[in-house]
Amino acid sequence: MHVAGVSWDLNWFLQFIFTAFIIAFGLLHFVKNTASKYFEVDANFEGGDHSDRTQMPGALMEDPVCAVCGNSGPKKCSRCKAVRYCSQKCQEKHWKSGHKTECKNTLSNPRFKTSGGGGKTFSGLALVPIRGISKHIKKPKEILFPYDEFVQLFNWDKLGFPPCGLLNCGNSCFANVVLQCLSSTRPLVAYLLEKGHRRECICEDWCFLCEFQTHLERASQSSQAFSPTNIISRLPNIGGNLVHGRQEDAHELMRFAIDTMQSVCLSEFGGEKAVHPSAQETTIIQHIFGGQLQSQVICTKCKNISNRYDNMMDLTVEIHGDASSLEECLDQFTIKEWLDGENKYKCDGCNDYVKAGKRLTVKRAPNILTIALKRFQVSAILFLYMFLG
Repeated sequence: MHVAGVSWDLNWFLQFIFTAFIIAFGLLHFVKNTASKYFEVDANFEGGDHSDRTQMPGALMEDPVCAVCGNSGPKKCSRCKAVRYCSQKCQEKHWKSGHKTECKNTLSNPRFKTSGGGGKTFSGLALVPIRGISKHIKKPKEILFPYDEFVQLFNWDKLGFPPCGLLNCGNSCFANVVLQCLSSTRPLVAYLLEKGHRRECICEDWCFLCEFQTHLERASQSSQAFSPTNIISRLPNIGGNLVHGRQEDAHELMRFAIDTMQSVCLSEFGGEKAVHPSAQETTIIQHIFGGQLQSQVICTKCKNISNRYDNMMDLTVEIHGDASSLEECLDQFTIKEWLDGENKYKCDGCNDYVKAGKRLTVKRAPNILTIALKRFQVSAILFLYMFLG
């Protein structure tokens, strides 16, 4: 082919155009995937000033799922256009449970706009910070969640829903184990199914407690195993170093999940910095999982006793030797350790480095005790068992 006296190879030209298109498409896909880790991608905006657009409390803007059961939600609320449902039954249930008031407040808010109004709309790569608050923060108080209300939840006498299986989403067995453990924690289940967290949540972005409430509602209504992708796909939101699709440590995820739920409870009162340390121990999560460890050191020279107390959300117990029961592991955990030689103890009583005995005990046991078993050595019996298959 000749163009303006220049010879062109048509096949080479078509290959060049095709290669450039593939590179541009791949680059756009890479940018969107990278941005989605920190921002909401593909958000829709009205024409004009986009900075005032707010999200309705409880609305699921990112995934088209039902706000009640968590299933696919192809239908929207006909008034506010902000909440999705899978059926008329779920819509009526949500309307009676509080959406009627939220819907009116949303429509009366001049900052809230729906895509059904006038003006030009467009969709593109919109980078929107995913942190914010949509409701008023409560004033911190001495007791954040009354203990007598927790006792009622702990003694919840309603029959639990039958066990519901979870499908593996690809290296997600560790996460399924944690979700099943939390789903069997009676006071937590009673709190989410009876009182509910979604209506009280002030988080504008993704909230683990809200999503776990949806998970429990779906599990209680499902007769077949389902895939908890709404939670597993958000592992980085639960723990910063957790990665979706990679095998992770179940104990690490459990710790992150409990810490995340505690942070959500404190955020209703302005966050950890705004709440007194003593009041932080009165959240529903602390009532469930919180306990206290005591580390006691006794000097062999002057008999001075030093006690230190630390809060605990779980108990990590190492398996030494051929321990065959949990009781033996707990005995090993609380056995006295001697501080001697290069590891002598600096006693405040006699102001000298001395031999001392140190012992860890559980000063105040949690109402729900989570125990993580750690094995750092392989016994001969276990090795033969593994070798013989």
